[in-house]
Amino acid sequence: MKSRLSPDYPRAILHVDGDSFFAACEVARNPALKGKPVITGGERGIALALTYEAKARGVVRGMRRFEILKVCPDAVILPSDYELYSLCSERMHRIVKRYTSEVFKYSIDECFADITGLDKSMHISYEDIALKMRDELYHDLGITFSVGLAPTKVLAKTASNWSKPFGLTFIPLNKINEYLPKLPIGKVWGIGPQTTILLNKHGIRTAADFTNKSETWINQYLS
Repeated sequence: MKSRLSPDYPRAILHVDGDSFFAACEVARNPALKGKPVITGGERGIALALTYEAKARGVVRGMRRFEILKVCPDAVILPSDYELYSLCSERMHRIVKRYTSEVFKYSIDECFADITGLDKSMHISYEDIALKMRDELYHDLGITFSVGLAPTKVLAKTASNWSKPFGLTFIPLNKINEYLPKLPIGKVWGIGPQTTILLNKHGIRTAADFTNKSETWINQYLS
Protein backbone atom coordinates (compact mmCIF):
# COMPACT_ATOMS: atom_id res chain seq x y z
CA MET A 1 0.00 0.00 0.00
CA LYS A 2 1.45 3.35 -1.03
CA SER A 3 1.65 6.12 1.54
CA ARG A 4 -0.62 9.08 0.85
CA LEU A 5 1.26 12.10 -0.47
CA SER A 6 0.80 15.51 1.12
CA PRO A 7 -1.47 17.73 -1.01
CA ASP A 8 0.74 20.71 -0.13
CA TYR A 9 3.96 18.89 -1.10
CA PRO A 10 3.49 16.19 -3.78
CA ARG A 11 7.28 16.23 -3.52
CA ALA A 12 9.01 17.84 -0.59
CA ILE A 13 12.25 19.48 -1.71
CA LEU A 14 14.57 21.42 0.57
CA HIS A 15 17.18 23.88 -0.60
CA VAL A 16 19.89 24.52 1.99
CA ASP A 17 21.99 27.64 1.41
CA GLY A 18 24.90 28.89 3.52
CA ASP A 19 24.66 32.54 4.59
CA SER A 20 27.82 34.43 3.55
CA PHE A 21 29.42 31.02 3.70
CA PHE A 22 33.15 31.69 3.29
CA ALA A 23 33.14 34.60 5.73
CA ALA A 24 30.91 32.61 8.10
CA CYS A 25 33.44 29.76 8.08
CA GLU A 26 36.11 32.20 9.23
CA VAL A 27 33.88 33.42 12.07
CA ALA A 28 33.05 29.84 13.08
CA ARG A 29 36.77 29.07 13.29
CA ASN A 30 37.48 32.23 15.28
CA PRO A 31 34.43 33.23 17.37
CA ALA A 32 36.21 36.45 18.40
CA LEU A 33 35.26 37.71 14.93
CA LYS A 34 31.53 37.38 15.59
CA GLY A 35 29.69 40.64 14.97
CA LYS A 36 32.62 42.16 13.08
CA PRO A 37 32.81 43.17 9.40
CA VAL A 38 34.79 40.18 8.13
CA ILE A 39 35.86 39.99 4.49
CA THR A 40 37.69 37.24 2.63
CA GLY A 41 39.79 37.73 -0.48
CA GLY A 42 42.76 39.45 1.10
CA GLU A 43 45.16 37.40 -1.05
CA ARG A 44 43.69 39.07 -4.15
CA GLY A 45 43.17 42.50 -2.63
CA ILE A 46 39.42 42.45 -3.31
CA ALA A 47 36.28 41.46 -1.40
CA LEU A 48 35.24 37.94 -2.32
CA ALA A 49 32.93 37.09 0.58
CA LEU A 50 31.71 39.19 3.46
CA THR A 51 29.64 38.97 6.61
CA TYR A 52 26.33 40.77 6.90
CA GLU A 53 28.02 43.29 9.19
CA ALA A 54 30.38 44.21 6.33
CA LYS A 55 27.46 44.45 3.90
CA ALA A 56 25.66 46.77 6.30
CA ARG A 57 28.70 49.08 6.25
CA GLY A 58 28.53 49.40 2.47
CA VAL A 59 31.07 46.80 1.40
CA VAL A 60 30.16 44.86 -1.74
CA ARG A 61 31.82 41.98 -3.56
CA GLY A 62 34.61 43.03 -5.88
CA MET A 63 35.60 46.11 -3.89
CA ARG A 64 39.33 46.74 -3.74
CA ARG A 65 41.12 46.97 -0.42
CA PHE A 66 41.41 50.78 -0.39
CA GLU A 67 37.70 51.07 -1.21
CA ILE A 68 36.79 48.66 1.57
CA LEU A 69 38.82 50.57 4.15
CA LYS A 70 37.32 53.85 2.97
CA VAL A 71 33.76 52.79 3.85
CA CYS A 72 34.71 50.38 6.65
CA PRO A 73 38.02 51.30 8.34
CA ASP A 74 37.71 48.52 10.92
CA ALA A 75 37.15 45.78 8.34
CA VAL A 76 38.83 42.45 9.10
CA ILE A 77 40.28 41.40 5.74
CA LEU A 78 41.44 37.78 5.62
CA PRO A 79 43.02 35.59 2.95
CA SER A 80 40.70 32.92 1.56
CA ASP A 81 41.14 29.48 3.10
CA TYR A 82 39.51 27.11 0.61
CA GLU A 83 40.60 24.04 2.53
CA LEU A 84 38.57 25.27 5.52
CA TYR A 85 35.57 26.05 3.31
CA SER A 86 35.71 22.60 1.71
CA LEU A 87 35.82 20.91 5.12
CA CYS A 88 32.80 22.93 6.29
CA SER A 89 31.01 22.05 3.07
CA GLU A 90 31.65 18.33 3.59
CA ARG A 91 30.32 18.57 7.13
CA MET A 92 27.24 20.41 5.90
CA HIS A 93 26.44 17.68 3.38
CA ARG A 94 27.01 14.95 5.96
CA ILE A 95 24.50 16.59 8.31
CA VAL A 96 21.87 16.86 5.57
CA LYS A 97 22.45 13.20 4.69
CA ARG A 98 21.49 12.25 8.24
CA TYR A 99 17.94 12.93 7.07
CA THR A 100 17.92 11.56 3.53
CA SER A 101 20.24 9.91 1.02
CA GLU A 102 18.58 11.97 -1.72
CA VAL A 103 20.98 14.91 -1.46
CA PHE A 104 22.11 16.79 -4.55
CA LYS A 105 25.14 19.06 -4.17
CA TYR A 106 24.66 22.26 -6.16
CA SER A 107 27.71 24.23 -5.01
CA ILE A 108 30.17 24.34 -2.13
CA ASP A 109 27.64 26.06 0.13
CA GLU A 110 24.27 24.80 -1.08
CA CYS A 111 22.40 21.62 -1.82
CA PHE A 112 18.97 20.17 -2.47
CA ALA A 113 17.45 17.39 -0.40
CA ASP A 114 14.39 15.34 -1.30
CA ILE A 115 12.58 14.59 1.96
CA THR A 116 9.36 13.26 0.41
CA GLY A 117 7.78 10.76 2.80
CA LEU A 118 9.94 11.65 5.81
CA ASP A 119 6.99 13.30 7.49
CA LYS A 120 5.50 9.81 7.91
CA SER A 121 8.66 8.05 9.08
CA MET A 122 9.74 10.88 11.41
CA HIS A 123 6.17 11.63 12.57
CA ILE A 124 6.63 15.38 12.19
CA SER A 125 5.67 17.83 9.45
CA TYR A 126 7.92 18.75 6.54
CA GLU A 127 8.13 22.25 8.01
CA ASP A 128 9.38 20.85 11.32
CA ILE A 129 11.95 18.70 9.49
CA ALA A 130 13.24 21.82 7.71
CA LEU A 131 13.47 23.69 11.01
CA LYS A 132 15.21 20.77 12.72
CA MET A 133 17.78 20.47 9.92
CA ARG A 134 18.49 24.21 9.85
CA ASP A 135 18.99 24.37 13.60
CA GLU A 136 21.17 21.24 13.61
CA LEU A 137 23.43 22.76 10.95
CA TYR A 138 23.84 25.89 13.05
CA HIS A 139 24.44 23.96 16.27
CA ASP A 140 27.03 21.61 14.72
CA LEU A 141 28.86 24.08 12.46
CA GLY A 142 28.35 27.48 14.06
CA ILE A 143 27.24 28.76 10.64
CA THR A 144 23.76 29.96 9.73
CA PHE A 145 21.92 28.50 6.77
CA SER A 146 18.72 29.58 5.08
CA VAL A 147 16.37 26.77 4.12
CA GLY A 148 13.52 26.72 1.64
CA LEU A 149 10.84 24.05 1.33
CA ALA A 150 8.71 23.66 -1.80
CA PRO A 151 7.37 21.08 -4.27
CA THR A 152 10.13 21.77 -6.85
CA LYS A 153 13.82 22.66 -6.90
CA VAL A 154 13.19 26.05 -8.52
CA LEU A 155 10.67 27.03 -5.85
CA ALA A 156 12.80 25.60 -3.03
CA LYS A 157 15.75 27.72 -4.16
CA THR A 158 13.45 30.72 -4.40
CA ALA A 159 12.25 30.05 -0.85
CA SER A 160 15.74 29.80 0.65
CA ASN A 161 16.60 33.23 -0.75
CA TRP A 162 13.38 34.81 0.44
CA SER A 163 14.43 35.60 3.99
CA LYS A 164 18.15 35.74 4.72
CA PRO A 165 20.09 35.21 6.90
CA PHE A 166 18.98 32.16 8.91
CA GLY A 167 15.74 32.15 6.98
CA LEU A 168 13.10 29.45 6.85
CA THR A 169 10.53 29.83 4.09
CA PHE A 170 7.82 27.41 2.98
CA ILE A 171 6.06 27.52 -0.39
CA PRO A 172 3.41 24.77 -0.39
CA LEU A 173 1.49 24.04 -3.56
CA ASN A 174 -1.51 26.13 -2.51
CA LYS A 175 0.64 29.20 -1.75
CA ILE A 176 2.66 29.40 -4.98
CA ASN A 177 0.49 32.15 -6.44
CA GLU A 178 1.21 34.33 -3.41
CA TYR A 179 4.94 34.30 -4.15
CA LEU A 180 5.18 34.45 -7.94
CA PRO A 181 3.90 38.06 -8.31
CA LYS A 182 6.52 39.20 -5.77
CA LEU A 183 9.42 37.40 -7.47
CA PRO A 184 11.36 39.48 -10.04
CA ILE A 185 11.92 37.46 -13.19
CA GLY A 186 15.69 37.98 -12.91
CA LYS A 187 15.68 36.25 -9.53
CA VAL A 188 14.25 33.02 -10.94
CA TRP A 189 16.87 30.27 -10.86
CA GLY A 190 18.13 29.57 -14.38
CA ILE A 191 17.14 32.92 -15.90
CA GLY A 192 20.27 34.93 -16.62
CA PRO A 193 20.82 38.65 -17.32
CA GLN A 194 20.35 38.46 -21.11
CA THR A 195 17.15 36.44 -20.83
CA THR A 196 15.92 38.88 -18.17
CA ILE A 197 16.47 41.80 -20.56
CA LEU A 198 14.58 39.96 -23.32
CA LEU A 199 11.67 39.12 -21.04
CA ASN A 200 11.53 42.66 -19.66
CA LYS A 201 11.21 43.97 -23.23
CA HIS A 202 8.06 41.88 -23.54
CA GLY A 203 6.64 43.23 -20.31
CA ILE A 204 7.56 40.24 -18.18
CA ARG A 205 8.73 41.60 -14.85
CA THR A 206 7.77 38.85 -12.42
CA ALA A 207 7.59 35.08 -12.31
CA ALA A 208 3.80 35.40 -12.39
CA ASP A 209 3.99 37.32 -15.68
CA PHE A 210 6.04 34.49 -17.13
CA THR A 211 3.67 31.73 -16.01
CA ASN A 212 0.83 33.54 -17.76
CA LYS A 213 2.55 33.18 -21.13
CA SER A 214 1.45 30.37 -23.41
CA GLU A 215 3.66 27.48 -24.44
CA THR A 216 3.49 28.79 -28.00
CA TRP A 217 4.89 32.16 -26.90
CA ILE A 218 7.66 30.53 -24.90
CA ASN A 219 8.67 28.33 -27.86
CA GLN A 220 8.65 31.32 -30.17
CA TYR A 221 10.86 33.59 -28.09
CA LEU A 222 12.93 31.29 -25.90
CA SER A 223 13.55 28.15 -27.93
